[in-house]
This record gives sequence, structure tokens and C-alpha cells, in this order.
Amino acid sequence: MQLDNNYIGIFLGFLGYVIFVLLDSIIKKYLVNYYPVIEINFFICLFSFIPIAFALHFISGWKVLINNKIHIQVFRGFLGLICAAIIINSFKNHSFSEIYPILFSAPLIITALSFFILKEKIGPRRLIAVLIGFVGVLIVARPGTIHFTFSLFLLFIGAIILAINVILIRIYASNQSSIAFAFYGFSVGLIVSSLITTQFYVPLKNNDIYIFFLCGIIAGTGGLCISAASKMLESSLFAPLQYFQLIAGFVFGYLFFGDVPDYYEVMGSLVISISGL
Repeated sequence: MQLDNNYIGIFLGFLGYVIFVLLDSIIKKYLVNYYPVIEINFFICLFSFIPIAFALHFISGWKVLINNKIHIQVFRGFLGLICAAIIINSFKNHSFSEIYPILFSAPLIITALSFFILKEKIGPRRLIAVLIGFVGVLIVARPGTIHFTFSLFLLFIGAIILAINVILIRIYASNQSSIAFAFYGFSVGLIVSSLITTQFYVPLKNNDIYIFFLCGIIAGTGGLCISAASKMLESSLFAPLQYFQLIAGFVFGYLFFGDVPDYYEVMGSLVISISGL
């Protein structure tokens, strides 16, 4: 039974990460150059409630929303909205082969934060792996060159936010539903982005509402897949699944945009992946 659960969890994790790359590809190709980032966030949060509501009704039940850590959920929602805005904004000027390797410094940051916040022991091998991983990030970003932009710098902030969100889940998720985390995260994102969008709203063109609808469904479904996989798999099995997104990013970047990673992006990605694994 545990073996079957592992196979299902691995499949859901793989599916979730590939779904998120598909979402990023659609946003980058059809939306980010025509609408404000916060407006894109608003519509995605709005339509993501369709698969989340489906999961609440048919899988977990609405009672899982009864929550005694609502302040943590709200805080994570704020962080998630900021991180999403940083990532979407980076789509304007950079390819996936530049963006994803920097975001994948998040597991390395989690390891470092776990030492200070969770008081987990970090042996010499893990410490060396973390340091090597950050070298890989520097190889991809190339700070000090014309290649390095402010949006790439913001991705480092995004990676730190992703790490903090994971740490919060580790601390508070023992008696909380993963679906509740998704529900409250998207709820906060919807409320905050709706307030800001009123100041920067750009009327939708042609049939773009259907693209936003599709993106919301994809975002909600991908989030549920990742949440389910994280619950079904041990950390040692779940963590390496994140690197499917790195590979999928290279593939989708080439198929959608004709992007071919350069030498630095390939080498940096390999260094980050090997150190993370």
C-alpha cells in the first residue's frame, strides 16, 4: 500500500510541477506584456477557486477550513502574492532557463533557514552542498554583468519567500489541511489584488477572459496536486520532484519561445540540481 501511495504521490508531484510550467508559459506568451502583473494575479486567484472548491466539496469537506492559525494563513497569502508578482514580472525580460534555476535556490535556502529557525542539524556535507548550490545560482545570474537585471535580483527575494512559506508549513501544518492552505492563500491573494487592480485595471481584449479562466483552473489544479504529493511522500522522495519543473522549463521554453539555454545557464542548473539532490 505504501508503495502504491509513493507511485501516486510521485505522479501527482510530476503532474503538478509540469502544470505550473504550462501556466507560466501561457502567462508569458499571452498575458504578461498586455496586462498589469497584479491584474493577472487577480484573475488567476479568482478562477483557481473552481478546482479548490471542487476538492473541498468532494474530497476533504468544507470543515477543514475551520482554522486556528488564520493569521499564519493570511501571512502566507501575502507572501504568496508578492512572490507570484515577482515571478510573473520576470517573464517580461527573461527566459525560463534564467528564471527557474534562481528560484530553485529555494530548497538551499530552506536548508539554511531550518538550521536557524527549526534548529535542525546541518552536517558538513549538507553545508557544502548548500554553498555549491549558491555558486550555481551565481553562475546563472552572473551578477556584475549586463546580463544581471533588477528582475533577476528580485527572483532571489522570491526564492527566499518560497523558502519562508515552506518553513511556515513545516511549523504549522501538522494539524492543518493542505487544501485549507491553498484556499486561504488564494483568498488573500484575491482580496489584496482586487483592491490594487482597481487602480491599474486594463480592460480585457477579445477572448482573453478565457485565457485567464484556463490559467486559474491550471493554477488551482497544480496547487492541489503539489499539496497532495507533499502529504503522501516523505521529504526525501518529494524534494527531488521539484527538479522536474527545471527540466520542463527548458523544454517548454524551447517549444513555446525558441529559447535555448546558454553555457552558463546549463552549467549553473546542473550545479544547483546536483547540490539540491
